[in-house]
Amino acid sequence: MSILLQTAAETRRHAILKEMADALRSASSGITSIEAVIATTNVTPQEIGNAFGDNQGLLVAIAEALAVSMLEPLDDCTTEVAFRQKLLAFGHRVTDEYSASQLKNLYRIAVTEVIRNTGVGCDFYNHGPGLLTAGLTRFFKAAQTAGIAVGQDSRNLASHLLALLRASFDLSDTFPADKPNESSHEQRDVSRIIELFCVGIQAGGKNAQAAL
Repeated sequence: MSILLQTAAETRRHAILKEMADALRSASSGITSIEAVIATTNVTPQEIGNAFGDNQGLLVAIAEALAVSMLEPLDDCTTEVAFRQKLLAFGHRVTDEYSASQLKNLYRIAVTEVIRNTGVGCDFYNHGPGLLTAGLTRFFKAAQTAGIAVGQDSRNLASHLLALLRASFDLSDTFPADKPNESSHEQRDVSRIIELFCVGIQAGGKNAQAAL
C-alpha cells in the first residue's frame, strides 16, 4: 500500500473513531450493543471491516482511543507541583462529561459483548482499562525515579486512584446525555480527590485511602 493510501486509510479510521465517540456520548443508557451505536452513525459495515476487521475490533479500538486520550496529560514531571498538576489534568480527563459518558456506555456495551463472545473480553481490557492502569502506573514509577515522594506500589496506587475517580461520577450520576455538564461541581470534586490522594501517598508511606 502506498504512503498516500495509508494516510487516507488512517484519516478515515480516525474519522470513524471520532464519529463513534460522539455517538457513544449521545447514546441512551438502554443501548447495550455496539451495533446499536453504529446504527446511529453514517459508518458502513464495509468501512468498519476495512478499518477494524469487525465490530468487536471497532469496540476495542474505541476503548484504546479513549484510554490514550485520558493518558495524554501524564508526561514526565520532575517536581511535586508538576506531579499534582498532571494528576489533576488526568483526573479531569477521566471525569469530564464527554469522557465519562463515553466510558459508562462503552463499559456497558463491553459487558454485553463479553457475554456474547468471551474472546473479546481480554482484548477490551488490555486496550482499554488495562492500558489506562498501565499508563498511570508508568507515571507513578517515573515520579519515583525523579525523586518525588511516591512511596507505595505504583500499580496499586494507579488502581486506587482510578477507582476513586470512577466512583466520583458513577455515584453522583451527574453525566447523563440529557443534562448539562455541572463543570464547577465536577472540578471541585476532582481537585479534592487529587489533593487528598497526594497527601495520602506522601504522608510517610501511609495508604492513600487513609487520607480519605
